[in-house]
Amino acid sequence: MKEGWEYKKLGEVAQISSGKAIPSSLISDTISEGLYPCYGGNGLRGYVDRFSNEGLIPVIGRVGALCGNVHLPQGKFYATEHALVVNIKTNDKPQYLEYILKQLDLRAFAKGVAQPVLSASTLSTIPIPIPPFTEQERIVSELDLLTSIINKQKAQLKELDSLAQSIFYDMFGDPIENPKGWEVKNLGYEFDVSSGGTPSTKNYEYWNDGKISWIGSNMCQNKIINENDGKYITNEGLEHSSAKLYTKGFVLIALVGATIGKVALLGFETTTNQNIAGVDVPSNKDYKSIFIFYLIQSLYCFFENIGDGKFKMANLSFVRSLPIIKPPLSLI
Repeated sequence: MKEGWEYKKLGEVAQISSGKAIPSSLISDTISEGLYPCYGGNGLRGYVDRFSNEGLIPVIGRVGALCGNVHLPQGKFYATEHALVVNIKTNDKPQYLEYILKQLDLRAFAKGVAQPVLSASTLSTIPIPIPPFTEQERIVSELDLLTSIINKQKAQLKELDSLAQSIFYDMFGDPIENPKGWEVKNLGYEFDVSSGGTPSTKNYEYWNDGKISWIGSNMCQNKIINENDGKYITNEGLEHSSAKLYTKGFVLIALVGATIGKVALLGFETTTNQNIAGVDVPSNKDYKSIFIFYLIQSLYCFFENIGDGKFKMANLSFVRSLPIIKPPLSLI
């Protein structure tokens, strides 16, 4: 270890505690009505009219899809019972601790399989390297610069994605109005469409030391994905459930919840839960996966019109019935 550096348990550096449940009467209906950001298991969840902490204090997602995710709120905020608040007791730099916590696989310390949960007592035992304060400042400065570069690259990729969608419309027209008169087929006529499944979380053998990627509909964000978010199942879990192994080039469609109708283009092999429809584009040589990826994004309005309630759910029959244009293969 470098001179002046030492390892300390996180509990020696900070007091870790969970937030508090927010009475429904305090949760604003819209962001504009509240005063301070509210952090919980789903990240920035909304705004409320009171706060529990202020300043640069790391917050860690405690449960759910964002279990182990680290935030560093600026100023006053409220943390729900689904978040862990890291109140720093020493003179260490908060930004340094944020970077350290982000590079650790905190989800690996969670208990539970399908619904991992982090505890304050477990996090308190994690050893972290603590350099002198001046070294912390130097590290933060360099990492801030790298983060800025990465964020700019992400913004450029987002612009390129928007450009790709624009080019798609220029080439093929609006797929719903079909002004160019392309042949129209149903998605289920052209492709095999299936859904995944979830191995029983009560059976330890289906999850423990699993090597097979398993993802949920939260991964469908109209993006190309090349890795999962930390969940794996075993061969036994695959064989004793309705989970299916989808290969690179499959297009995934979220069937339920906040991401309903959103898609993902697989860049790796994975299984999924039952809330995802997998479209087997690679097996049909008349299409390319990237074309179907952008085409289904243009059909989002069909999903918006499902039901009148706040909770929406699509089934495989609905997905298979979606109309898709079929331009000549030379153009796809």
